[in-house]
Amino acid sequence: MLSALLGGPVAQSQQVSGTSDPTPWLMSVLGNQMTATGLRIGVAEALSVPGFSAIIHTLGDDMAAHPLVLYRRKKGGGRERAKDHPLYRLLKDRPARWLTSYSWRKAMFSTALTGGNAYARPIRNGFGEVTQITPIKRGYVTHKWAEDGEPFFDLRRNGRGTIHGLNHQEMLHHHYRGSTDAGENGGIYGVSPIATHKDAIGLAVAAELFAAKFFRNGARPSAVVETDKTFSNDDVANRTRRQIEEVLSGVDNAGKVAIFELGLKLKQWSSNNNDAQLVELRKQQAVEMCTIFRMPPHKIGILDRATFSNIEHQSISYRGDCLVPLAAMSEQEMENTLLSDREQEEYFIEYDLDGTLRGDLLSRYRAYSIGRQWGWLSADDINELENRNALPDGQGQIYLTPLNYASAAENTASINDTAPNDQEDPPTPADDGPDQSRNRPAGG
Repeated sequence: MLSALLGGPVAQSQQVSGTSDPTPWLMSVLGNQMTATGLRIGVAEALSVPGFSAIIHTLGDDMAAHPLVLYRRKKGGGRERAKDHPLYRLLKDRPARWLTSYSWRKAMFSTALTGGNAYARPIRNGFGEVTQITPIKRGYVTHKWAEDGEPFFDLRRNGRGTIHGLNHQEMLHHHYRGSTDAGENGGIYGVSPIATHKDAIGLAVAAELFAAKFFRNGARPSAVVETDKTFSNDDVANRTRRQIEEVLSGVDNAGKVAIFELGLKLKQWSSNNNDAQLVELRKQQAVEMCTIFRMPPHKIGILDRATFSNIEHQSISYRGDCLVPLAAMSEQEMENTLLSDREQEEYFIEYDLDGTLRGDLLSRYRAYSIGRQWGWLSADDINELENRNALPDGQGQIYLTPLNYASAAENTASINDTAPNDQEDPPTPADDGPDQSRNRPAGG
């Protein structure tokens, strides 16, 4: 472990574990992931890359901004908001007195997306009801597994010892890229994208550092000073170099004129930014960050391939590829932890992601018109979707039915009522006397 921290060789274990071999989780906590660039990459370094940071903040903001609702299953089918359940307000508004639902959920997703795992502890009263949910700082939870893969958690507290053996209903665990590789006995443990893609992120960090140092040196590439003469000693050479750097290095010194003595000549040594393609490299690394998280590039401001015709479909893809999997993971983890087995038969938790499918004003109104015309939307339903008040006196609760359509059952009943009875004898024509047609003259 010390060898890894100091940059030396690390002996590879045959068993990768978050408990028996502390190196993976300790390196993740301390932010020490050695990359091929020679840089050690952690959460702070990865978030210094604009593309990576934008993705984490976008996913965290979107998951936190959408409503999180506890629903009750109705007996006859359908659902309703379980506003009378103590958990309803915790999830929707305030999981703790000092904590909003938005802040809590953004912290959970941001931590899971960077480190692979995020934890929160539910606090229950004497009746077993959850009264508070508080997030836990990264690195304060040790994940363990029983022989059958059931998870247990040790919680370290500042100056108050450690709580051992918390079960899955005493610790809410959100994981990203959950895998059994880092767990024991088939246990699930999240994998950090920073650790998995450390070289790609390290290259992006190196490009940012190179660009910063380039402008620090006055936006000039490295150079060599040549002379036919020999300096009397190293002190004179070093002093001359410092004087040249003080005059030419730094953004503030860009454009200044340098005067050299003793026949000194400044000669460019390294390639310029056009040769190194620094701008293209930085943009490509931002696209690579999007690839890691399956994020459409337009969500972080890369509009090179975005058009008016495909931007809507990219947004739909963003919902299905990025938000829906995160929402499903979070919903099921919260149901498994915060609801008892009996409650799970009646209640369920769901993120309302319908807002991601909202189009422009004209498209929404066209969709509402279709739903209103064909009878599955009322005026109050539309007002609720548009975050408006219902119409007074129940006027908006009426559902319309097209006049030229009726239900199949009504059509069948109508046909049966008007069809003739096949069992009855046909009516007998009235007897008007002898048939006179035979006595008529031809052509009459």
